[in-house]
Amino acid sequence: MTRIHKHTIDQLETFKDLFDNANDLIHLLDPDGRIIYVNNAWQKVLQFSQEEIEQKVIYDFVTEEDRPAFKKYREQIVNGQTAENHIVVSFLTKDNRKVYLEGTVTTKSVHGMSLYTRGIFRDVTKRIYNEEQVRKMTDALRERESNLNQLLHFAPDAIIVIDTSSRIQFWNPKAETIFGYKSEQVVGRILTEVIIPPRYRDAHDAGMKRFLATGEGHVLNKTIEISALDKAGREFFVALTISTTFQNGERAFIAFLRDIDTAMKDAIELAESKRQLEVSNQRLEQFAHVISHDMKEPIRKIMMFLDRLRADENNELTASSSVYFSKINNSATRLMRMIDGILEYSSIKGERFVSEPVDLNEVVDNVIDDLEVMVNEKHAVITRSGLPAIGGSKLLLYQLFYNLISNALKFARTDVKPVISVTSAKLDDKAGFNNFATTQTGYYQIVVSDNGIGFSQNYAQEIFKTFSRLHARDKYEGTGLGLFLCKTIVEKHHGTIAASGSENGGAIFTVVLPENGPNGTKHTSKP
Repeated sequence: MTRIHKHTIDQLETFKDLFDNANDLIHLLDPDGRIIYVNNAWQKVLQFSQEEIEQKVIYDFVTEEDRPAFKKYREQIVNGQTAENHIVVSFLTKDNRKVYLEGTVTTKSVHGMSLYTRGIFRDVTKRIYNEEQVRKMTDALRERESNLNQLLHFAPDAIIVIDTSSRIQFWNPKAETIFGYKSEQVVGRILTEVIIPPRYRDAHDAGMKRFLATGEGHVLNKTIEISALDKAGREFFVALTISTTFQNGERAFIAFLRDIDTAMKDAIELAESKRQLEVSNQRLEQFAHVISHDMKEPIRKIMMFLDRLRADENNELTASSSVYFSKINNSATRLMRMIDGILEYSSIKGERFVSEPVDLNEVVDNVIDDLEVMVNEKHAVITRSGLPAIGGSKLLLYQLFYNLISNALKFARTDVKPVISVTSAKLDDKAGFNNFATTQTGYYQIVVSDNGIGFSQNYAQEIFKTFSRLHARDKYEGTGLGLFLCKTIVEKHHGTIAASGSENGGAIFTVVLPENGPNGTKHTSKP
């Protein structure tokens, strides 16, 4: 211990007990900062004993970031310069924790020379920590407020805040754009007087009173489509969502509005166009029936008189006249078949059926019975195996398989006995078959194959088009509507149909139909 240190301790011996029992942290340092004395509070807070700190420099215990400032502060005190009354310095404890001490440093001088400095500090770690937390929370709140203001001001929707008396408290820029009012023109005004059409104002007031009285809000937190008024008095459609909030401690309501006028008018126009199209389709179907029936009668008469002329023994026809008669008769027959096809197509397109259980084994058996004459003439062999029972229209499914099987018979090769098979398989996954919005997963694949003249695979899509024909009329009869009708029937059942084949190598028609029918009604398959 130096002479100065000893002299100082001797001088302060009288006050040592007082210092040791003080709550504040007290230290005595020589002008260079070497520790002369620290009290018990200093040792307790920083966790160093008197022996551990003796002859150490005070700056060894100050954190690196505060060391320069504290050193400068002490130098000013030692040199008699004016310094801050209080200073906050961070120290490191023995276990390397940071503590904050706030206090002052004074100097004891003799003849203008500093003998030692006295430091009295208080542990303000908790206060500094709390202040830091408050600062962080304040910064976070400011950031949130800034983000909220950004959101409100640059939101793609109009945002309006009203109080419980329906007075407008907030009106964002998008509301200015949509409704035409500047914020300063509407804030403080009653909402119903600004943008609500007269016929909705009573309902708005009643809803507000009901909510304030009972807490029930029929339109709260729901998006509704309603009309609003702009500054020019134009009424237009908006999507409106209202929720409750608080402003300055008082309940308020925040409304989000989006201009959907164009979309709503387009939807209304589309619905009207759809309705008109349905009416037009119904009229066209009726027209097709009427015209077709009216056209049939004169064609029947043409065919009847042709038969009479041919049967009249007094009419001696030349060879060329016989050819002409035959051509007229063939043309009239084809025209009659085309009219029948149009009627059939019209009835299918207009069919509104209720799904019922249909055993496809019975359907195919009935088709074979009805085609018995053609089957016998061609010595055809038709087999079917394991067909399911599905949901659908019995009449339309009969027409489907009638057209497929009769086509197979019609397009048989002249030198080959027709062999036609109808088989099925259960499919568990409908993926890839169709895009219909159905919930069922059970599908059946039914395959109708033959060994006829077939067709080029290049025409696999063409054959399903209206009046599509791949072969000459004089060689193969038909209207060109058969496969188009098949496609229409399958689609009405929410299924698919595809064709594959090769020239003189037969044709294969693959039909996929839902087990439960278009309306999803469950039906039990039969063996």
